[in-house]
Amino acid sequence: MHYWIDGYNLLFRLTKDYKTMRQNERKILLALNASITALNYSVTVVLDGREKDPAEALRRNLDSLALIYTPHNQTADDYILEAISHSSHPEKEIVISSDLELLRKAQQKGARGLTIEKFLSQLIRKKKKKADKADPEFHETSANIDRYLKIFEDRLRED
Repeated sequence: MHYWIDGYNLLFRLTKDYKTMRQNERKILLALNASITALNYSVTVVLDGREKDPAEALRRNLDSLALIYTPHNQTADDYILEAISHSSHPEKEIVISSDLELLRKAQQKGARGLTIEKFLSQLIRKKKKKADKADPEFHETSANIDRYLKIFEDRLRED
């Protein structure tokens, strides 16, 4: 599975205003990168380019996270839909956005769609499940507890 995230849609959902979004963009992307790296997800975050950006898409990698800044004449939505159109297995593509129109168009092309909230909830749940498996809770057996009690009691009597 490959996840295509509508970048500014994600950032605005988490921060609610432009100033906060710009101040925290890198922190949010680093946190997302850490989560997807831990879960071995394949993720591309697509962000709308700016007027001064070149006519072709810019690609950056942040460890496991691919970042694409679209050309100034193309929206992130259009870039994502075009990528799905060119996919040989669109059923293995998942679009993450709270833009219901984008999700509908992606599904028409054969991809799956998830809202930002559902994706983040899934990410948190899977990360917690993986952490629980990696660090199982230790429980002492009653036989061992009895054995330890006997050892301590014997030592107390010796003193």
